[in-house]
Amino acid sequence: MKKRQFLAACSLALALGSISPSFAADQFPSREVKLIIPFAPGGATDVVFRVISEAAEAKLGKSIVPMNMGGAGGSKGSTFVKGQKADGYTLLGGHEFMMTTYYGGMVNFGLEAFEPVCTLAATPFTITAGTHTPFKGYQEMIDYAKKNPGKVVIGMTPASVQYVLWSEIARTAGLDFNKDFRVVIINGSGPQVKAILGKHIDMVSGDVPSNIEYVKDGRMQFLAVSNPTRLDQIANVPTQKELGYDVNLAVTRAVFAPKGTPKHVIDKIAKAYEAACKDPAVVKKIEDLGNQMLYLNPEQTKEHFGKLNEIYKAAFAQQK
Repeated sequence: MKKRQFLAACSLALALGSISPSFAADQFPSREVKLIIPFAPGGATDVVFRVISEAAEAKLGKSIVPMNMGGAGGSKGSTFVKGQKADGYTLLGGHEFMMTTYYGGMVNFGLEAFEPVCTLAATPFTITAGTHTPFKGYQEMIDYAKKNPGKVVIGMTPASVQYVLWSEIARTAGLDFNKDFRVVIINGSGPQVKAILGKHIDMVSGDVPSNIEYVKDGRMQFLAVSNPTRLDQIANVPTQKELGYDVNLAVTRAVFAPKGTPKHVIDKIAKAYEAACKDPAVVKKIEDLGNQMLYLNPEQTKEHFGKLNEIYKAAFAQQK
């Protein structure tokens, strides 16, 4: 009798063990999922994640609740998510700040502290100058900087994506970033634009939505776009690559989960976001905001950010 009970118990344990992974997969999510957006409400990053996450809810079957946690260049939010349980119920709305905060010494962890879930969209950079400057094109700007070291004044947020972009601009043009450009520290795109309009600086790395109205009224000019192809909104502006400078950087919004989050959970979240990124209404909203839809699955996201990581690592190494 005892032998039969023991065998029955073993059979039940084996049966439960054989179905538990798929059962767990079917059970996720059983409650709402929190998406931590590590920046203030209303900014471009906040809006992109909210628009796409709202559409992803239908596929996921539970609410995706965006929660803003701004501070310390994004590191407050990333530190919080890193410490959460790896169950898929707390996600990070990330982008290149995850590398700038690490290589800039603000946190002691980088991309390896998270599981890539998916990439959603990218906001290409525009290389933008005031019309008061003595150059009227990207190549003219490069030539002027070479002939007049330190005369081109750039407004920039320190230890940021902007810093990496300007480092790449200098590297590909054969310029010395620390000598040929003069940097004025200005935090935020709004104050940077005001400084150009006031003729206090010459250039910024911006984006179409932030700068387009000032270009239209003649106070600013787009010199180039840091993107593989021209942008529809400003189709007359060349890419840096077509001008002979292989620079392709953007602000790339992607979803990350704490390290150790199960693959079946990551895949389920990624599929929900993939459906949202294919929704024509969502695509239109994102593109109207000056972004490009760029859905990448978990493996593609890992590869994409891995390549970016090498660029950022090299750029910050130049500071040391």
